[in-house]
Amino acid sequence: MHELVIVNETSSPISELTIHLISEPPFVKPRIWSLESVGAGETYHLRDLDVPLDGALLSRLTEAESASLQFELRSRNQPDVVLARHESTVELLARNQWGGIGYLPEMVAAFVQPNDQAIDRLLKGAALALQTAGKSGSIDGYSQGSKRAWELASGIWAAVLQRKLNYALPPASFEHSGQKVRSPSQVLDAGLATCLDLALLFAACLEQAHLNPLLVFTRGHAFVGVWLRDEEFSTAVVDDITAVRKRLKLQEMLVFETTLAAQGQAVSFSQAIENASRQLSEEEEDKFELVIDVKRARMSRIKSLAQAQRKLQANADTTDILKGIQSA
Repeated sequence: MHELVIVNETSSPISELTIHLISEPPFVKPRIWSLESVGAGETYHLRDLDVPLDGALLSRLTEAESASLQFELRSRNQPDVVLARHESTVELLARNQWGGIGYLPEMVAAFVQPNDQAIDRLLKGAALALQTAGKSGSIDGYSQGSKRAWELASGIWAAVLQRKLNYALPPASFEHSGQKVRSPSQVLDAGLATCLDLALLFAACLEQAHLNPLLVFTRGHAFVGVWLRDEEFSTAVVDDITAVRKRLKLQEMLVFETTLAAQGQAVSFSQAIENASRQLSEEEEDKFELVIDVKRARMSRIKSLAQAQRKLQANADTTDILKGIQSA
């Protein structure tokens, strides 16, 4: 919640007040605020707006679901009398569903999952590809400079190409309305990925390789970028395309078209870079939406989603322990 306000539009003060919050389904825990009074014609802004979420309930959601928040203003002198009531409708999303760039677009960074088991397999493939090309197979981030960062990105490109993925069309206007997201393991297991799935897959590989990835959104499309040195933008969301072009021109970062890795044919990393750079040219400027800087999003405490399979295993382990205690 950003704001919770009581407006007294009457000609007399109201005192001994409580605000009650409940939700249906109960995705937030009930909360009560207490305050002494609000003068006639005055407005009172509540400061402590922290409400605890029911993480277990939200984790169980498999489809989007409508919910409601109900606020009731009461007097402690007459607790059964509701002085004012307000209801807000909220859309609850499944844990694997991104809500789009319309609100808090930087939350897409939560779907960059560098700790997914599939990422280590891809990085192993990148190391082997680099060694085959006569380069070091170390996954060493920026320790050897910009050229090495470029080599690591190209090695990751080669590793994903070897998986022979197939491209799947995303939902219409997904960048604004959102979509369900496949995890890296799901992408490798099924061999199918939308442009967003691929961008998130590459971003996770880049982040696990100790590089700073970028997610680029244009109209109806998404691809990825990476800083060539250990930097980040000053904000997680960058909607100024000239700032992006400036960094590209200075060769401080690069972008590459990730869907070319799922076309069933070998495409060079340089071709992917050229394709993505063309999408950010002045001729295509009207299609640009924004860029998400994943490192800056992490600095804003947007963490990677916990892996569902690990959570299920942890719950199963806890159940087994409890059963063992009971039988003992």
